[in-house]
Amino acid sequence: MAKSTQKSGPSSGVDSNSMSTIMKTINAAFDLPQEPVTALPPPLIMIGGGMRTGLSAKQIASRIISRQSEAGAPVGDIWGDGENIMEGLISIICDEVVFAIQNESKVDVVVPPGISLTATGAGNYGAPVVSQGYTTEYKECNGIIR
Repeated sequence: MAKSTQKSGPSSGVDSNSMSTIMKTINAAFDLPQEPVTALPPPLIMIGGGMRTGLSAKQIASRIISRQSEAGAPVGDIWGDGENIMEGLISIICDEVVFAIQNESKVDVVVPPGISLTATGAGNYGAPVVSQGYTTEYKECNGIIR
C-alpha cells in the first residue's frame, strides 16, 4: 500500500467538498442583514437629485459638535487652554470620511432589460420616423457620490 504524499495543514472546520456547505456559503452572500430601503420613483430622483447640496465635512462636523452635549461631552473652550481637542478630532474624522466616500467609493447602476423605448427622428426626405421597442440586455453604468 502506497503512502500518501499530501501533507495535511491546519483544519478550518469547513468541508469545502460538501455541496451543502458550498450552497450555504453562496446563499450567505445574498442574505440581507436588514430590510432594504424603499426605492425612490425615478421622477423624484431626477428632480430632487439636482437640488441636493452634496456632502460637506464642515457641515457634518458642525452638526456633530453642536450635538455632543447630548452625549455628555464637553463643548467649546472647556478650560481656556485653547481649542477643544475633541472638536478638532471630530473635524478630522468628518474630513476623512467625506473624502473616502467622495473619492474612494464606487457606485454601480444596472439598467434591466425590458424597458420600453420610443425614438423619433427624420427619415428619408425629412419625413418623421417614430420607432418603439424595448431594451434587450442589461446595461451597466457608473456613478459618482458627491
